[in-house]
Amino acid sequence: MTDHWDNYHRHWQLLDAPLRPPPETVGIVKRELDLDEADVLLLGVTPELAGLGRTMLAVDGSAAMVSGVWPGDDACRRAMTGNWLSLSIGNASLDAVIGDGCLTVVDSARSRRALLSEIARVLKPQGQVAIRVFAGPETFDDLRSIEAQALAGEVGNFHALKWRIAMACTTNDCDRAIKVQAIRDAFDKNFPDRRALAANTGWSMASINTIDVYAGSETIYCFATLAMLIDEASGCFGDVRVVPSGSYPLAERCPLLVLGSPRRR
Repeated sequence: MTDHWDNYHRHWQLLDAPLRPPPETVGIVKRELDLDEADVLLLGVTPELAGLGRTMLAVDGSAAMVSGVWPGDDACRRAMTGNWLSLSIGNASLDAVIGDGCLTVVDSARSRRALLSEIARVLKPQGQVAIRVFAGPETFDDLRSIEAQALAGEVGNFHALKWRIAMACTTNDCDRAIKVQAIRDAFDKNFPDRRALAANTGWSMASINTIDVYAGSETIYCFATLAMLIDEASGCFGDVRVVPSGSYPLAERCPLLVLGSPRRR
């Protein structure tokens, strides 16, 4: 078994949208939330989001991600390792919580609800949340169709392909879960000749080979549908909105979940 996140940070610079938020998405987060005077919690160490807020605390479960991806602490921002489901943060102490894909990298519907509840706990009554989600479709895609579209140049980039394969292979239950090793297995089965894929699409081998970070990993991702995510968020927040996050490849499945009016339990 490999340490997924210890390896993941090593190819961070090879990732692109939808796996990383482009500038247009960061601009939409700034537009939706009033962050100039806000004390912000960032779930993860997404460097594109590190400059938001008056102050920022970033919390990530992996020390390797903190040291390998975080742009560095300064007088206004710092990063630490911690458990998102049990934050060392006081009740009602933050103005805003933001995150990129954080509801995908927890391993079940139960964990998603626990995370949303913890976010609601640490927010002030008027606090707000913006989380970019990776929402699986209501109807599962056919892998053969995905393969044909990729080879025809109809998939925007390799990372969009990777996410579409993942979403097509999740469990058909409320978790919508998949081991990341299974994503790699499905990719290798449908695209056994990586050089042919690169030749057909123009994608670099370096980008395509980022799939190998999943080899031997026991990490589980979840690709809940948007309806599931809205329902789960509504249990912890009185105000739930869905905002488009941009125009990059697969952006239609990666909206912002904008939340307000936290409910404390």
